[in-house]
Amino acid sequence: MDVALYAKVFEALRARIESGELAVGDKLPTQGDLAAEFRVSVITVKHALALLQEAGLIARRPRIGSVVISASSTSPRPRQALPTIGCILTNFDDSFGTRVLHGLLDASIGTANVALSRTEGYHDREQQLIAQYEHLDGLILLPSSSDWIPPAILELVHQQRPLVILDRDLVGLPIATVCSDHVGAGRQAAAHLFELGHRNIGLVTSAGRVTSLDDRHTGFVYAHAARGRAFDPRHEFRDVRSTVPHSQASMDDDVARLKRFVKDNPDLTAFVGGEYSVSLLLRRACLELGMRVPQDVSIVSLDSPDNAYDDALQAFTHVAQDEHGLGQAALDGILAQIATPGSVVKSNLATTLVLGETTRPLT
Repeated sequence: MDVALYAKVFEALRARIESGELAVGDKLPTQGDLAAEFRVSVITVKHALALLQEAGLIARRPRIGSVVISASSTSPRPRQALPTIGCILTNFDDSFGTRVLHGLLDASIGTANVALSRTEGYHDREQQLIAQYEHLDGLILLPSSSDWIPPAILELVHQQRPLVILDRDLVGLPIATVCSDHVGAGRQAAAHLFELGHRNIGLVTSAGRVTSLDDRHTGFVYAHAARGRAFDPRHEFRDVRSTVPHSQASMDDDVARLKRFVKDNPDLTAFVGGEYSVSLLLRRACLELGMRVPQDVSIVSLDSPDNAYDDALQAFTHVAQDEHGLGQAALDGILAQIATPGSVVKSNLATTLVLGETTRPLT
């Protein structure tokens, strides 16, 4: 089982003292030098030095530093502690995120401790939390944006610290990522509607700036190309604002603009909603226009909660991500990097079309 970083530093320094490489009376390198040598944070080094002092091997003297005072320990070796992994999400709910945590926490039993926080999309909070967790043994991060990279992330990459980016692709950086196949998801959603006989399909997404939305758009366009149809950009509405993290936009305003979009494109008989909250607003707009779902218009949602205990809710036909698998793969990626520092693996998990009550063949 992998040990925490501070325990690895402790064991390495303990071995040097017991072998005589560091003799009684010798000063240990500075905390900064040790942090650079072991590629860990100064906080991790301080923790290891505290264990050496507790074991009776060194004394930590003001203005002098850490000095070897014994070649043999007066206390037993510390047990191999589980690594502590930080997990920072933008947010989580039943449509996406909660089941990711289920997978992560299930996989952590007996292998890791997990510290969880959320940013709610605020860049300054994201930067603060990354810095707060930088002393931990690894970090799983769901960034709030693909356009802004927190400076603290660049420092972790430079130090080759265990890091996994969840559900995003920070292009150009050597960072391990765990994502769903969002291109495949966009293709699956549109292909299902084509198979039901629909020919003019709209795409509605949020105004968020994340790679998953770009990839879903790409898959949607690919599905058109596979059927020899050109995608008409007028059939895309990518400006739902109220669903973007910490947005002050009104849902009512979004619905009003969606109603104008639907009315301006009367040839559209089906839609793909870029995420569950967007699909809900789109359905509301259609209903307020007197269009029944699915009798008059079909909707496929990308993501949906499990409404197993509420028969009154209309279940969306949707493309499901393997959220439990995402959480497990993220933790596996961190543990692999702890075992082999610097290893970078990019995982792409398949999605599944789940039939619901919001689609029907075009008649």
